[in-house]
Amino acid sequence: MRSRLKRNRDMKKTLVIFMTLLIAATAANAQVSKFEDFTYPHTAVKERKAVPYRYIREANVKWSKRIHRVIDVREKQNKIMHWPRNPFYLIIWNSAMNGELTAYANDSLTSIKTPEDISKEISIETTVMIPNPENPDDPYDLIPTIVTETYEPAKIVKYRIMEDWIFDFNYSDFRARIIAIAPLIKPLTESGIELGEVPLYWLKMDDLRDKLVQEEVFNSRNDAARMSFDHWFQMRQFSSYIVKESNMYDLDIAMFDEFRDDGVEALLESDKIKNDLFILEHDLWEY
Repeated sequence: MRSRLKRNRDMKKTLVIFMTLLIAATAANAQVSKFEDFTYPHTAVKERKAVPYRYIREANVKWSKRIHRVIDVREKQNKIMHWPRNPFYLIIWNSAMNGELTAYANDSLTSIKTPEDISKEISIETTVMIPNPENPDDPYDLIPTIVTETYEPAKIVKYRIMEDWIFDFNYSDFRARIIAIAPLIKPLTESGIELGEVPLYWLKMDDLRDKLVQEEVFNSRNDAARMSFDHWFQMRQFSSYIVKESNMYDLDIAMFDEFRDDGVEALLESDKIKNDLFILEHDLWEY
């Protein structure tokens, strides 16, 4: 009888300990879910560091070509750049506008563009007539007032990247290395007319990589295996089209006389440049 009572007390004690541990574990998971938005600590991407590029000796570069591409986030393959939980436009917008990274005015990457310069360029001042506050009873007594409209970064749907295609003789390696990236916008005149697409500012990819490596890209197949934007760019998971290759006039394809008024021919020339790169890489190993 005594042994049975002892066993019952031991079982009750074990049950109490088990329930206490279960409640503690549940509370811990709830706390993680509250702050991490996951049922477990999700820090794999946030703690990553960018892997430095391999050093390339000038003597080992036997061939090189500078290429400009445009990435359109409206294409199916690029839609993850507009993932609502971590849109790409906010990453590069905050990097430049908060002064986290140095922005440049053009692709020479020498002339610095301050956040104030960027804000001034994208702000539109319009004059509107409003009722005179000193005479509110007269609907015809109007005074001019300047209204400043700021640009919404969510409108950015295209990005221009500048990259170098390099054949490294020492490693028998032919690959592209992204040099810089720029968001494209369509400036508005005072009358509200949209102009052609122009880069708003340029960011060096070497500066941006430390930030991109800690920014997640949505993975539709597995939430536990999301890559970073740095990995996404290095693995060239994006879709793009070529708009420029290095030339003596430093012009885009569409700005040459033979392509200026013919968008189809400009696209065909873009595909030709892309195919030439493919053939060059193929011939390196074939011959």
